[in-house]
Amino acid sequence: MKTLFNTEPTMPELRALTWKEPFASLMMWCKVGTRTWSTDYRGLVLICAGKTPYNKRELFALCGERQMKRVEYYKTLETFKNNEGKAIGIAELWNCRPMKPSDENACFVQYKPGLYCHFYKNIRAIEHMPYKGQQGWKKLAPEFWEKITLKS
Repeated sequence: MKTLFNTEPTMPELRALTWKEPFASLMMWCKVGTRTWSTDYRGLVLICAGKTPYNKRELFALCGERQMKRVEYYKTLETFKNNEGKAIGIAELWNCRPMKPSDENACFVQYKPGLYCHFYKNIRAIEHMPYKGQQGWKKLAPEFWEKITLKS
């Protein structure tokens, strides 16, 4: 295990964003998240899993039948277990644009006008740590960097 940044003289900005499960865990695989809002922010994002996951009805409303089947498959993987209420990864948000119908597979969400795709790269798993999320962005203090450890 190694800490994320050991010797950086100035720490880059780090923001936390919370997803309800299973979407937090899917972020570790799919690199595209959806939101109802756009953002100009580009940079590091702590991927956090909310304490309360979507129930089956809510999930179906977001995913539709086709994407729901894919989500149900991924939820069987071990990496999707016991993530609620924890920070689970870190990534770089590099782009944001309105969702297109062709984005459904990358997002695991049924296309709807008004959704935005948030594109991530360099997604890395971290040692899970308790994290109380909130709606929208949360700027994290520089001291928070010391708590983040990459999984080997």
